[in-house]
Amino acid sequence: MTTTKPADIAGHGLPPAETPTAGTAGMPLGARRLALIGGLCIPVGLVAGPYLFGLQAVAVAGAVAVAIALSYRLGERWFSPWSWLTAVAGALWIASTLGYWATIVTAAQASAALSTWSAVLFNVGVGAVVLMAAGALAGAVARYRSGRRTSAPSA
Repeated sequence: MTTTKPADIAGHGLPPAETPTAGTAGMPLGARRLALIGGLCIPVGLVAGPYLFGLQAVAVAGAVAVAIALSYRLGERWFSPWSWLTAVAGALWIASTLGYWATIVTAAQASAALSTWSAVLFNVGVGAVVLMAAGALAGAVARYRSGRRTSAPSA
């Protein structure tokens, strides 16, 4: 009499443990955790943001975390050069958002017009968002292309 384990049943959809792709399939753990944290920060910041600005910054940081997580690469080190670009652009976006908010609050408290720095910080923030999105997209495309190259049948 033989006993079977659920993993021994054919058609279970999982690759056998001895295949070389079994350890590299899917999103790396660090990227999954970052996507989970960022995915939780976005709705919290959006819901509570109208009441506290700090929570608006949490939503921005969540979007940055998700973008960094999506720019991962497969292998031992999942943090790719595209992830670095995305992280730096995201940090610039967060800093410009905080600076822009500070100029608005300062002008409102003084009952004065906005300073010229507001427009500069806003434009820097928009540029950083575009750069961050481009880095995340480029990382995803690079990962997709490298995966296609390694799984292509050899002639």
